[in-house]
Amino acid sequence: MKNILLGKIIILATVILFVGCKKDLKDIDPPPRPGGDGTRTAAQQVLDSVYSKYKYLSYWESSIEVANPISTLTDKYDDADALLGYLMSQTPQKTNYIYHPSYNGPLDRFSWIEDLSSGSDASSRADVADGYGLYMAFDGDRQDSLFVMFVEGGSPGERAGIKRGDRVLEMEGDKNMVYANQSKVDEYIERKTLNITVQSINGSKKTHNLNYDTYDIQPFMLGKVFTDNSTKVGYIALSSFEELRSGGSDSKMKKGIDSTFTVFGAQQVKKLIVDLRYNGGGYVSSAIYLLNKIINSSGDKKVMFKYDVNKNLERERNEGSTEFVDEIFERNNNGLEVTDVVFLVSDYTASASEIVISALMPYMKVQLVGYEKSTYGKPVGFFREDISDDVGLWAASFKIINAQGFTDYWDGITANFQANDNIHKLLGDPSEDMTQKGLSLLGASNARASARVTSSVKTNRSQIRELNKIPRRNMIKD
Repeated sequence: MKNILLGKIIILATVILFVGCKKDLKDIDPPPRPGGDGTRTAAQQVLDSVYSKYKYLSYWESSIEVANPISTLTDKYDDADALLGYLMSQTPQKTNYIYHPSYNGPLDRFSWIEDLSSGSDASSRADVADGYGLYMAFDGDRQDSLFVMFVEGGSPGERAGIKRGDRVLEMEGDKNMVYANQSKVDEYIERKTLNITVQSINGSKKTHNLNYDTYDIQPFMLGKVFTDNSTKVGYIALSSFEELRSGGSDSKMKKGIDSTFTVFGAQQVKKLIVDLRYNGGGYVSSAIYLLNKIINSSGDKKVMFKYDVNKNLERERNEGSTEFVDEIFERNNNGLEVTDVVFLVSDYTASASEIVISALMPYMKVQLVGYEKSTYGKPVGFFREDISDDVGLWAASFKIINAQGFTDYWDGITANFQANDNIHKLLGDPSEDMTQKGLSLLGASNARASARVTSSVKTNRSQIRELNKIPRRNMIKD
């Protein structure tokens, strides 16, 4: 295809960087050279191209000033990040956020410059992460003691057997695991090796020696069926949407989704809990795959979601580009007829996760249970344009709209109900506060499951202070 949209398209949740496909740079007119003498330096040409491509691709293209010659603008800036920041500041302002008041300002707070140099960590794939995969929080109800809140699948922490709810007793010989010692604890988890002692929910203690590592994310966390007399509720938890294929075969995530929905079908599940509380996004193809597993007959072959684009990309679509045509449901669940879905969400729930939620709203009863009042809020997306061998531009270029016209959820999708994220209980425990609320909404308050796990510890989420943030994975259309 000859248009510029042959690469990966993403809905950004926050800054995390990927390898994308290089575009044919001939497809966007090069910026004009002042005087036509070709005397622009390589650095100046990079800045010229950042302006030229952002002006062409931005969803808010009409808001971006016309610079002629381009150098009258770009020569005011020493680096691409500063120039892009200025261009983003020209997009429409939003100041009436309810759930995210600190976001006041230009709508484009998402575009960014990617460092593509060979020595840069910024070029890692979306399904790869660095570190220990341990995300922790201080609990003020427990004298500011440190607990493991989330363990990412595939990480050194997960491979060592560390679990959500484990209490951190010691790091690097330091037993002062309290909020007042946060700066030291932060330092420990950034080291290349980590000696850590934890106490599990059942009281056992274990010391681990971990290596800071690059790992393939395994986002499928759990699938099960809860039963309450004749009511059956399916439960599935995903921490992100990673690739469907890996190394030439189905990924562990795809296998997990497939096996879980096979069980749902065999037990004729009609109600679902989809736990996306820590899911910051990922590949759009994987989100679509999950949607086609959930959708019922009333939504099959109907619009899943649409793309709204600027005049330049709309012209390309009108000329035959298939990159931004409507996504249509293609049911793939062996006749499963889901009527109700409860999503467990938080401010971490972003991008691809929000599309899954919004796409189902027209076709079934959808309710959200959150420990915060809304999801993150990211209805726009983008793809990478390579400026040079070392510089890539991700410009927010399109907006997502569901079949009923629902869009512009800049402040997140509102949670219908709130419940504590009880970090002292494993995900999938029917007595964990958010899961318990979801079961109650689906008429299964007394539900049980074959893999039931419990803890008598209660928590007050307002007393939780997170040590390190879970990175959002964005939404890549591959």
